[in-house]
Amino acid sequence: MATTDATAKFTRDASATVESLQEGLFAMRDDVGKLSQQVVDLLSAKGGDAYKRAKKNIDATAGEATDAVRDVRDNFAGAIDESIQERPYATLAIALGIGLVIGAMWRR
Repeated sequence: MATTDATAKFTRDASATVESLQEGLFAMRDDVGKLSQQVVDLLSAKGGDAYKRAKKNIDATAGEATDAVRDVRDNFAGAIDESIQERPYATLAIALGIGLVIGAMWRR
């Protein structure tokens, strides 16, 4: 019974982490889109004021994207560390299973 509860908690934690990663990746995708548009604006802009405004926006967007990636990384690492400390064998078994699934998908 304890193993089932531990596995269920790990699965919930992993799902939450995956959702957090997806949210971070979606936010990063949006930020990259904004950044790309700003680069286009920068290249087509005339004058020093437009250049300064675009550079300021690019710097802000890049900083936000970096912070989002750092937050996702920290959340993911924390969930894995907690799982390893609380249920090392279950974590190892799940990691092995995930590795096998990814390996099978990679071959195709």
